[in-house]
Amino acid sequence: MNEVIDLPRVRLSCRDCTLAELCLPRGLDAQDMERFEAVVGQRAPLKRGESAYRAGDQFNALFAVKSGSLKIVMSPPDGEEQIIGFSMPGELFGFDGIQEGHTCTAVALERTSLCELPLDGISEVASQIPSLNRELYKVMANEISIDQSMLLLLARRSAEDRLAAFLLSLSRRFASRGFSETDFTLSMSRHDIANYLGLAAETVSRLFSRLDDAGLLTVNGRKIQIHDIPDLRQRVGDCAKAESTAVN
Repeated sequence: MNEVIDLPRVRLSCRDCTLAELCLPRGLDAQDMERFEAVVGQRAPLKRGESAYRAGDQFNALFAVKSGSLKIVMSPPDGEEQIIGFSMPGELFGFDGIQEGHTCTAVALERTSLCELPLDGISEVASQIPSLNRELYKVMANEISIDQSMLLLLARRSAEDRLAAFLLSLSRRFASRGFSETDFTLSMSRHDIANYLGLAAETVSRLFSRLDDAGLLTVNGRKIQIHDIPDLRQRVGDCAKAESTAVN
């Protein structure tokens, strides 16, 4: 099910991929890019609910989302699952396994295609290309900064601020991929959003209705249309600025 497809057309797809600017190392010359592409594989697509890896699995690779999306889930000792992030096209994930194996489970929210960056192959190429090492460290640092910004948000902001910040984050991420920053469809359920934000699902539904009634956005199932991004940003304030700074 998760067999890596190792075909020339896959290896050559990096430079032709519309997401290349988001997930590929920048500043590599043609020869270095060929070395990098030579170790990148592609898994068979995951169906909704299937896992790219599970907590306890050995750390063998990083992954880039080619299409679809995933939720990253942590299972504490008390058994209460906690969603700690969502991965979208063009984003790398799997860093939770760097220390002593994966501590989280990555679950597809929809049909999802992944590019796989095998640890052994990337390490070998990185030893020959110093700029690749630097880029990977930048990605890791960026992920940590965003996570810290969201933790600050969850600890110090109101429920409405949390949801507004989440929508702004999605808006920014869609815009960086060339999609609309104001009109998009959520791949995650209300329950998943509530789990991630530390709220009850009923609270999230009520907050969506409140923002809709206020004229800030229109909600139709999982379809979202944001009418007033500046107002949403003003509601969230410093936390939204912190995340934007981390990403840029």
